Amino acid sequence: MSVILGSAPRFLPARLATFGRRHAQANLSPLVRQLPIRRTVATHGSTAARYSPLAYTLLTRTPEAITPDDVLSSLPPIPGSLTPADYVPVLFVTPAFASWIDTSSHGFLEQWINRFYPNTSKCEHTRPVDAIVAVVDRLPDHRVNTEEAIDGVCTPESEGISLLLVNADNVRGKAAAPRRIRSMEAAESSLVFVIQNGDTRLFSKSPTHEIGLRLANTIFVNGNENTLFGTRWVYTPSHGYALDQSVNLSSCVVTSNASAVSDSFNLPLYPVGQRRRVISSMGNILRQLAKHTDSQSSAPMPASSELEKELPRYIAEHGIVDQRVSVWALIEDSEDGFQMDANTNTQKSLVSSIRKGGALHRVMSGGGGWGKKQGLLSLDPETTFLEADGRCGLLGLDDVFNNAHSPPDAPPPPPPPPSFDMPYFGDDLSALSQAARPGDYVQFFVSLEPDHVPAREHEDGSISFHFGVVSDAETVVQSTDSTKKDLVVASNYFGALSERAITYLQPMSGAESAEVVQESSAKFDIPGCRVEVVMK
Repeated sequence: MSVILGSAPRFLPARLATFGRRHAQANLSPLVRQLPIRRTVATHGSTAARYSPLAYTLLTRTPEAITPDDVLSSLPPIPGSLTPADYVPVLFVTPAFASWIDTSSHGFLEQWINRFYPNTSKCEHTRPVDAIVAVVDRLPDHRVNTEEAIDGVCTPESEGISLLLVNADNVRGKAAAPRRIRSMEAAESSLVFVIQNGDTRLFSKSPTHEIGLRLANTIFVNGNENTLFGTRWVYTPSHGYALDQSVNLSSCVVTSNASAVSDSFNLPLYPVGQRRRVISSMGNILRQLAKHTDSQSSAPMPASSELEKELPRYIAEHGIVDQRVSVWALIEDSEDGFQMDANTNTQKSLVSSIRKGGALHRVMSGGGGWGKKQGLLSLDPETTFLEADGRCGLLGLDDVFNNAHSPPDAPPPPPPPPSFDMPYFGDDLSALSQAARPGDYVQFFVSLEPDHVPAREHEDGSISFHFGVVSDAETVVQSTDSTKKDLVVASNYFGALSERAITYLQPMSGAESAEVVQESSAKFDIPGCRVEVVMK
């Protein structure tokens, strides 16, 4: 039989989780309460520059009732000790507020910039100020409260606005090509947040935490597939700050520095089947797995065999009507890795594996077929949204604005004609990126209903980044009491949720004292997953 994979709608995993949670409670009780598993990476003798000086988030479950005046009156001004031209605010808005960031009129953005920089000196007025703006799907809501549940379900996601203030020298971007000369296969906009932790005197490269975010699809909001742009504002005595330039960006990297970083995960996954050794693979394709789970046996079986047996059983046991299940594969290169037994906290074991370099890949398709295709599993190979070669064209904001309206030296070459001699699936996979190698180990997972807990209080002076994936893209964010305006300001709190995916690069656990820092990168597209990074 074939396995139906990768086509489950976003709301399906949460519905599966209701049954999966009961199953987990009966057999693997440590899974039931998925408390964040945290670690801290500190700097020894650090001389790192101070981290971002300001972050806050405005959360609402009644977006239709919120006015620009409500938001503007809630905004704290920039600290007087900071020079506006030396810092850049990065502003996230959710789709409910996307119309507010229209730069064609003297609207919310202009009012916000003037409210944000109200008391600048005369000499500072001569220098323009910049801002980065993006539309994200939703914001993570730290107010997880069962009393505010909707139909018995907590809603740890909200509409709203989130802001991070960073040093202008730490923002780099690339202007998007004009629409008339864009390729039909233009890459999606990339927004990446980098937190450097460490002293370069001790390491050849500072330990880095890097979060990549897929932005909201705004094609039906403003005609753009994604909305990411930079703005430059100049001061005039008669009008205050007014828009001078607006540049659409294809890539943007925002860097912060910290003396210590701690991170935690919530990855709502439930293991299915047994952990097995990879016998043969190529690129992102699993061909054969070990038939037996002992480390000595090399007898192979088709890679999809276990899922073809375990998933129908899982579907039947939990009464899943449409019989579609999303599956992830944890790939590890060590025999000592993820553990699953009645005495093991499987969430803790999963997070430990990822910190040691294990990578999660969504199983995109597989099962069935014949000949060379029989029993193959295809894994999503993507682990980052901004490859190394994509960083080469990034410029400082001054160069981005100065070059934005310069005519291109030459028109781009026409796209090549479509090729009709591409190797078909299963014949030549050498060009694909390597997701798993023979000798690696694989454990399969299905998603659970996320078990969010309220965000814990952090020390004064720390800033908390929260990123993740929307639990249910079809759920409408709303308050249980529609007669009240819901608007809360969360200080030192910044982040966003994507309906599709985030990526996370981190220093590998156990390598902190090495002269060369080893890092691993993973893509998280699990509904309801969260990554929190706290800078101190």
